[in-house]
Amino acid sequence: MKNKSAKRIGTAYSILIYLFLYIPILILVIFSFNDSKLNAVWTGFSLKWYGKLFENYSIMEAVKNSLIIAVSSTIISVMLGTLTAVGMYKYKFKGKSLIDDMLFIPLVIPEVVMGISMLAFFSQVKIPLGIVSLIIAHVTFSVSYVVIVVKSRLEGFDKSLEEAAMDLGAKPSQAFMKVTLPIIMPGVIAGGLLAFTLSLDDVIISFFTAGPGSNTLPLKVFSMVKFGVTPEINALSTILLIFTLSIVAIMQMLNKNKVKGKKFIAASLACVLCITFLGGSAFSTVRGNKAPEGELNIFNWSEYLPQSVIDEFEQAYNIKVNYNTFSSNEEMLAKLMAGGSQFDLVVASDYMVETLIKQNLIQTIDTGDIPNFKNIDENVLNLSFDPGNKYSIPYMWGDACIAVDASKVKIPIKGYKDLWNPKLKDSIVVLDDQRVMIGMALKKLGYSINETDPKILSSAKKELLALQPNIKAYDSDSPKTLLINGEASVGFVWGAEASLAKRENSNLKVVIPKEGIVLQQDNFVVPKQSKNKKAAELFMNFILEPEISAKISMEFPYANPNKAAYPYIDDIRKDIAVYPPDEYVKSGEHLKDIGQSIGLFDSIWTEIKK
Repeated sequence: MKNKSAKRIGTAYSILIYLFLYIPILILVIFSFNDSKLNAVWTGFSLKWYGKLFENYSIMEAVKNSLIIAVSSTIISVMLGTLTAVGMYKYKFKGKSLIDDMLFIPLVIPEVVMGISMLAFFSQVKIPLGIVSLIIAHVTFSVSYVVIVVKSRLEGFDKSLEEAAMDLGAKPSQAFMKVTLPIIMPGVIAGGLLAFTLSLDDVIISFFTAGPGSNTLPLKVFSMVKFGVTPEINALSTILLIFTLSIVAIMQMLNKNKVKGKKFIAASLACVLCITFLGGSAFSTVRGNKAPEGELNIFNWSEYLPQSVIDEFEQAYNIKVNYNTFSSNEEMLAKLMAGGSQFDLVVASDYMVETLIKQNLIQTIDTGDIPNFKNIDENVLNLSFDPGNKYSIPYMWGDACIAVDASKVKIPIKGYKDLWNPKLKDSIVVLDDQRVMIGMALKKLGYSINETDPKILSSAKKELLALQPNIKAYDSDSPKTLLINGEASVGFVWGAEASLAKRENSNLKVVIPKEGIVLQQDNFVVPKQSKNKKAAELFMNFILEPEISAKISMEFPYANPNKAAYPYIDDIRKDIAVYPPDEYVKSGEHLKDIGQSIGLFDSIWTEIKK
């Protein structure tokens, strides 16, 4: 009886573990068939997101790039790793232990360090960022895994078999190919699969070593989640899950000798070629067969420029646009400073424009070459970070506001100080942005968001620590999701996020903080070493066409600086989340470059988030 009871407990425990691991994946698969764009509510069965996925050129191109890089880096890693493992196993030489230890460095070094170092290396040896640089970078970290897996297989290898082959007249190369390699082949295949998986999955190193036109699937997915995980991403994840399960099934059959190794390799390559062909077909379908007359390399925030606008520009000027994305100003700055100078047009926030000017990373812009510059509202020109707009052209602007679910929150909220009310415990979603959050605390205390006095900043830190019990989540990517599904009843978010949330949750009301608002403006800048400045100017002028600007605002409802587009976006302009009252805008503040004081902000933020 005791054994049966223990067995039942063990079975129940195992079931709970599997449920814990796989229910989230099951939910992801189910919601890939959801008719609604939101993951919060099921509205009906639909296959439309799979159709949209295969119609999405940028995703299909990212799939193609990822497979090319993964296959190429895997083949190179397997060849180098296998030969290295065999050499390390068979021969003794000086420095062998040192080399053996060095093989573990790519496994333990932080990815961000490796990514930056690889970017600096490519910059020094003048290797342009792109597919080639990504393959080299992926080989660098993959080869160590192959060596380790193959070496473990060699540990049980009987050297007498190879010696017997040579005694019978085989040359060393023949003995290796006919005897050694077949015996260690399971280890070689395992190492290759590991290298392939790591390549497909990499984000950090790929971000630093990717160049224009070489966006990978993980980078694309990472950028897409900025505006929330949509069923389109769920559909992509489901397909990848099926692909992964198929590989696992084939591997199980291979282990049971139901599938020969050569057949497995051939089938895998066939799958890769088919998917790569689909990516190429998507490219041809969207772009047409006409050869582009030039290229424009753009570096922008993720999910901040509609693909339809890029397509229209390409058709109008026959210039191919290579569109890469980043998720923070600091990421963009790090790439430009470390040698990522292949971009022709970059979008930078207010304070970052000031930093780029000081670092001599951007060049002046002649507004005479941009006729539609006249369409820009004077209120967003000649700001403190770039007097006279010598280096920047406004793209979009916005503010940070407070969103309140009136059906849940019964206390009055008129400004920042009301967020500290104990009744709001564990109910607020706030921006995961140190400058904005510390700035909010400074505004509550009556100071500027750009204050750098250590004593005043210490007071702001105390305020934020006191706010911690009320904060449910820090989220700058998609805080609207928590407001829509009811997990958070209050949000301190960007106006565009509040606007999008209101469209789905009619109970949400927007409050413009009485203490003053934090303003944010994104701008086009041209890097110092841009090779296609004329194409960049054409693109900026194109974006400032009234109808084009309106398309961007309708998809991403940030405040538009193009006054000529106002007649097309009347509904959006009535939304105070996007366009706060003029008196608040006039008294609002933009973040500024605070120089060395950023170190103090970093330490405060680290203590708050720990």
